[in-house]
Amino acid sequence: MAVAKFNTEAVEQCRTTVSSQAGQFGAIGDGFSHQYASPDIFGKLSASSAISAAVTAVDQAGTQEFEAAERVLRKLESALDAIRTNVDDIEEANKNSMRAV
Repeated sequence: MAVAKFNTEAVEQCRTTVSSQAGQFGAIGDGFSHQYASPDIFGKLSASSAISAAVTAVDQAGTQEFEAAERVLRKLESALDAIRTNVDDIEEANKNSMRAV
């Protein structure tokens, strides 16, 4: 019978790293919020409104993408935590099922 071996320390280290990265992505996304350029800053250019709209679109896209990255990393963190918890629970149940002879 094959014995399953789990490196719970590696799983926990991975979960901790993912958690840290999720927060960093979220912080970057927070920095994008509401940083819209007024067409007036481009002077009297005929394309001032178009440039301003493009800058706004980039800002909004950046916010959305970094928020999406944070959500994915938070889901991964949760999944890794569930794996670690399940392994710990199974190991504890197996330990408790052993009886001294």
